[in-house]
Amino acid sequence: MDLARKEFLRGNGLAAGKMNISIDLDTNYAELVLNVGRVTLGENNRKKMKDCQLRKQQNENVSRAVCALLNSGGGFIKAEVENKGYSYKKDGIGLDLENSFSNMLPFVPNFLDFMQNGNYFHIFVKSWSLETSGPQTATLSSSLYKRDVTSAKVMNASAALEFLKDMEKTGGRAYLRPEFPAKRACVDVQEESNMEALAADFFNRTELGYKEKLTFTESTHVEIKNFSTEKLLQRITEILPQYVSAFANTDGGYLFVGINEDKEIIGFKAEKSYLTKLEEVTKNSIGKLPVHHFCVEKGTINYLCKFLGVYDKGRLCGYVYALRVERFCCAVFAKKPDSWHVKDNRVKQLTEKEWIQFMVDSEPVWEELPSPASTSSLVSLVSQSCRLREYINFKIQPLRYHLPGLSEKITCAPKTFCRNLFSQHEGLKQLICEEMGSVSKGSLIFSRSWSLDLGLQENHKVLCDALLISQDKPPVLYTFHMVQDEEFKDYSTQTAQTLKQKLAKIGGYTKKVCVMTKIFYLSPEGKTSCQYDLNSQVIYPESYYWTTAQTMKDLEKALSNILPKENQIFLFVCLFRFCLFVCWFVYFFLR
Repeated sequence: MDLARKEFLRGNGLAAGKMNISIDLDTNYAELVLNVGRVTLGENNRKKMKDCQLRKQQNENVSRAVCALLNSGGGFIKAEVENKGYSYKKDGIGLDLENSFSNMLPFVPNFLDFMQNGNYFHIFVKSWSLETSGPQTATLSSSLYKRDVTSAKVMNASAALEFLKDMEKTGGRAYLRPEFPAKRACVDVQEESNMEALAADFFNRTELGYKEKLTFTESTHVEIKNFSTEKLLQRITEILPQYVSAFANTDGGYLFVGINEDKEIIGFKAEKSYLTKLEEVTKNSIGKLPVHHFCVEKGTINYLCKFLGVYDKGRLCGYVYALRVERFCCAVFAKKPDSWHVKDNRVKQLTEKEWIQFMVDSEPVWEELPSPASTSSLVSLVSQSCRLREYINFKIQPLRYHLPGLSEKITCAPKTFCRNLFSQHEGLKQLICEEMGSVSKGSLIFSRSWSLDLGLQENHKVLCDALLISQDKPPVLYTFHMVQDEEFKDYSTQTAQTLKQKLAKIGGYTKKVCVMTKIFYLSPEGKTSCQYDLNSQVIYPESYYWTTAQTMKDLEKALSNILPKENQIFLFVCLFRFCLFVCWFVYFFLR
């Protein structure tokens, strides 16, 4: 295994924080593989789990691994089955896991495939892609709350997207709600604004009567709770993030704690020091809430916390916790969005800023081109990549080449590169004819280095690579070399994995895809031998093998998107040469 690949795998093997998710290093697949450890599977088996916390943790690990792969170009999850005698076809997966998948995905079969392989369970994950203008990233929970009549509810991905786009369009909103013209008072007409006004009057009172009944109820702007004194601090700490987020993202509101279900004022007993602690907890909790601004002012969350005295026959017997939250200018999260991806070879949670950028940005995120070591290598990359782009787009027909002895339906490209290659290596020409014998229709796209085209490091011991896109099988990446004792499996696997990820993340390919690899040794005498064939080593779900004429067109279109753009690279070359000229000119005249 080469050093670069070892470093790549070593980084991937690190666990993601406290989660039991790691990158599987011992895989034959040209895929990003996440290992989630031991998991109990099957509806009945999961129901019988005595440790409810363990069941929840397993669900979170699997769900977050699915989310990370959806946002990272796809791959598959490897889980060791905890319970003996498990059978996928008899026992299923488990309703809690299925519900987590359904809550995350618009249609589970479009993204996930399940397969049991002995004592291991695999979940194959297609990259996140929506052909409509929906959310641009997979999310378990937006952590953005809103008020729905009398409830604080987390926004689903679609609602969050609409909320964020409205904020982006208007550049935030005013803290104060717009005032409407005064209406003539009607005795029998009651509106929500009446309840809010009564809650405001209640908030401004200095004394409350024990067992006094409220004159208003819960509404969009009012939430009422009653906790025992023993758990008061804990419960307020737990509920504050979601209620503050909900009120701030809607139109503001009031939280009152110390009122029972019959709307009677009960209050809670507390010393002054305890009230000070409650106030400090409130300040710290609200201060930690993640916010994202679309406005210029970038204000903070406005709130006021009070303790209203409860009196029984003139004697102070307790307090009501009262919190008023103003509506916020932009977006307030209860916590970081529960959305994950693989970055820097680790499974990481998206920050609210990253998540909003992915959600709101309707255009695909184009990765930066690799930085070549010199302008000569840059020009070489331009020349090769532009020829491939032109061929794939079918803009220049002469670039298409039919190898004698092959079906007219099989095309090799680029034409000049192929002719020179076959004339120098007769064994390669014969090998291609044999390999393509079972292919009814396809394109074989040669490159000096597909690894270099994809922004990876070139292996100078590789003669060339060729990518087969056919109507009969998944894409196959061929690697040809003439160094007998060299190991090229890691090079080929990493290139194929990167190709697959870029087809989805950059190329815009929306269907399920896998890239097989095949490595051939060419001897100086022209003899050839197959050193590695991934197709004989791995098994994919049936849906990954379905290919059609439309699949070919979609893959070729995606390929044309992931190759470097001519104008971008030549602009870099021109600027570099111009800078060299200026430096030479200044040096010559200042000498």
